[in-house]
Amino acid sequence: MVVRGPAPGAGARPRLDLQFLQRFLQIQKVLFPSWSSQNALMFLTLLCVTLLEQLVIYQVGLIPSQYYGVLGNKDLDGFKTLTFLAVMLIVLNSTLKSFDQFTCNLLYVSWRKDLTEHLHRLYFRGRVYYTLNVLQDDIDNPDQRISQDVERFCQQLSSMASKLIISPFTLVYYTYQCFQRFKHMQIRVNAEPAAFYSRCQHL
Repeated sequence: MVVRGPAPGAGARPRLDLQFLQRFLQIQKVLFPSWSSQNALMFLTLLCVTLLEQLVIYQVGLIPSQYYGVLGNKDLDGFKTLTFLAVMLIVLNSTLKSFDQFTCNLLYVSWRKDLTEHLHRLYFRGRVYYTLNVLQDDIDNPDQRISQDVERFCQQLSSMASKLIISPFTLVYYTYQCFQRFKHMQIRVNAEPAAFYSRCQHL
């Protein structure tokens, strides 16, 4: 007769703590074993595509203001050129979005494969599979955990990848832009004292 061990983790809710961070970093070592690995190269490709996509979106956002000048001057050639540029940017943006999604899907498949193989090696090492299935009851159906939980984790991670890697760059860029608008506003507010000071310096 086999006696099952206690279930110390039964009913415990997941928490965002140091243990979670350590386990997440261990998973990243499996997903990115080296800088020259296939996953790392695809991730860098995704970074470049996402940055280029944001640049194109920024350029598209400038198009409407340029139309005011072209329409105000009744410049037909300028209107045609600007329209052609807008269409090209929109097509390029759509292509980059498609390539972005395609790269995320490739990462999902590769991550799931690597993580599943890693867990299977640990699962069949020694008598781990016997311990998990017979001696412990805090993990229900380990085979299903390996297949479904890994699939969900990799799916969520791949869907968040492009948003996570672009967020720091977007934050830094717009922080810099806000700083430049703030300095410009200071110059406008202090224009009279600055001019008076400059005139006093020349006297």
